Amino acid sequence: MTSRAWRAVVACIALGTSVAAEGKNANASAQPANANASAQPANANAAPAAEAGEDTDPAALFRAATDALAGDRPVEAIAKLEALGDRGVIDPVVSYDRGLAYAGRVRAGAEQPGDLGRAAHGFEEARELSHDAALVDDATKALADVRAEVAHRRSRSGDPIELESGLSLGRSIVKLLPENVWALLAALSSLALSVGIVLRAKARVRRLKVAGTTTSAVAAGLLVVFSLILAEARNVRLRVHEAVVIAPSTRLLDDKHVAMPSVAALPEGARVELLDESSDFAHVQAGRSYGFLPSSTLLPLAKR
Repeated sequence: MTSRAWRAVVACIALGTSVAAEGKNANASAQPANANASAQPANANAAPAAEAGEDTDPAALFRAATDALAGDRPVEAIAKLEALGDRGVIDPVVSYDRGLAYAGRVRAGAEQPGDLGRAAHGFEEARELSHDAALVDDATKALADVRAEVAHRRSRSGDPIELESGLSLGRSIVKLLPENVWALLAALSSLALSVGIVLRAKARVRRLKVAGTTTSAVAAGLLVVFSLILAEARNVRLRVHEAVVIAPSTRLLDDKHVAMPSVAALPEGARVELLDESSDFAHVQAGRSYGFLPSSTLLPLAKR
């Protein structure tokens, strides 16, 4: 689905209307009754075969989910896409479509608690998994629209509308570029350092010796910086686990699992870092605040 199509979906969230669904109902009511009756036996025979194929073939499940999304059947699309997740399928397009499906259910007026949070989770996961710049851009725009709707609802209820606590300075720098780019920059700095050392040792002309010394000094500093960033990027990839809040509003709990009044309630769709997790509660970091949240209010993000 294109970014323009997504904007049309999100534009209807606050209104709770479904123009496409109304048009489909109107077309269905205009069809002759005998046409429906004649098509029914074929559909009855085809349905079991299609369902049997979907049970064993993830590709068939994905096609069925895509058809359901195109046909404005978000509940069916959610069931198919969640079934893909149950089979261990991790894919940015599947995550993006899952976000669209949950947003579509909100738009259709059949919203369940946590739907906006699950939509945000799908778009966050698509951004995290994808190397496709166009998909990342679409997911970012969709996520911004979902969070705008959450902020609108919180403002109406008098809650703070801040949705993201922000990353630390170090984590923000790491997120500026992919890990392999930081590795390439570290390798280039190492090469420049080697060239500078050789130039300083072998050059007979004073000017070249000065150039070698300057190159070595600059390259050594850059190598240290890029190596530290690369190490942190690898640490984030391997050890840092994050989740999205899928409850409409939830408060951080202290170590006795009592709500912390000094910390504002976390909004639906907020992204937190998982520090430790048990069957009932998860220890999390939300911005600069630490605490516990019920595991049922969180949905972990898949990683590459």
